Amino acid sequence: MLPTLTRGRRIAAAASSLTLAATLLGGATAPVFAHGEATPVSSHSQAEMLQPDPTSPTAYEFGETLATLEGEELEITFLAEIIPHHRAAIEMSQLELERGVSPDIRTHAENIIANQQHQIDQFTRWLEEWYGLTPEEAMAQAPAEAQEEMKILEEETQMMIEELSAVEAGEDFDVAFVQKMIPHHQSGIIEFLEPQSRAVHPQLRVAATAGITTQQAQVADFRTWLAGRG
Repeated sequence: MLPTLTRGRRIAAAASSLTLAATLLGGATAPVFAHGEATPVSSHSQAEMLQPDPTSPTAYEFGETLATLEGEELEITFLAEIIPHHRAAIEMSQLELERGVSPDIRTHAENIIANQQHQIDQFTRWLEEWYGLTPEEAMAQAPAEAQEEMKILEEETQMMIEELSAVEAGEDFDVAFVQKMIPHHQSGIIEFLEPQSRAVHPQLRVAATAGITTQQAQVADFRTWLAGRG
């Protein structure tokens, strides 16, 4: 059992992590819809219709879980989640290159593929070098609570990709891609917070900082572009 002071510090860390996440993400959230429930379409303003999808509550829960972990366990659990998270972003971005028409959004998609594939390669190599684990083995070694949250995040991400895959090529696809990539990036930012400040390996702290910076900039650009569609 952990000493009381350590447990208290971990609880405080989780609260601090959520507060910082809310600050980084702008403190505002989109309306939450049930899984599979489409954003209602009406004759109201186009700007109202073009809000990004909501950030998954499970992403915040996973951020809280990471805040309770230390050292090797923190690094392994984070890496087990961020690798498939990045793979999903690449899959969505490849769809944008196949179906999107906006030069700006297509350029962002190309950058996402390049940046996140680079981090996937880094993270996969570090898992092997530091802990002798594949990403799948790392996930199996994560705490039970984290495994359950990662399973939910994977299911939500697959649903997001399926919904995006159903959108026809054209500007409507650009809009749908941006609406889904914003919350996907926001989830990634939440996941990066703990390793940014508390990872054992300094190179992982640097990579987490780079991940936050890159995704924040893209979210800002995506929000500006989306607002211009109204």
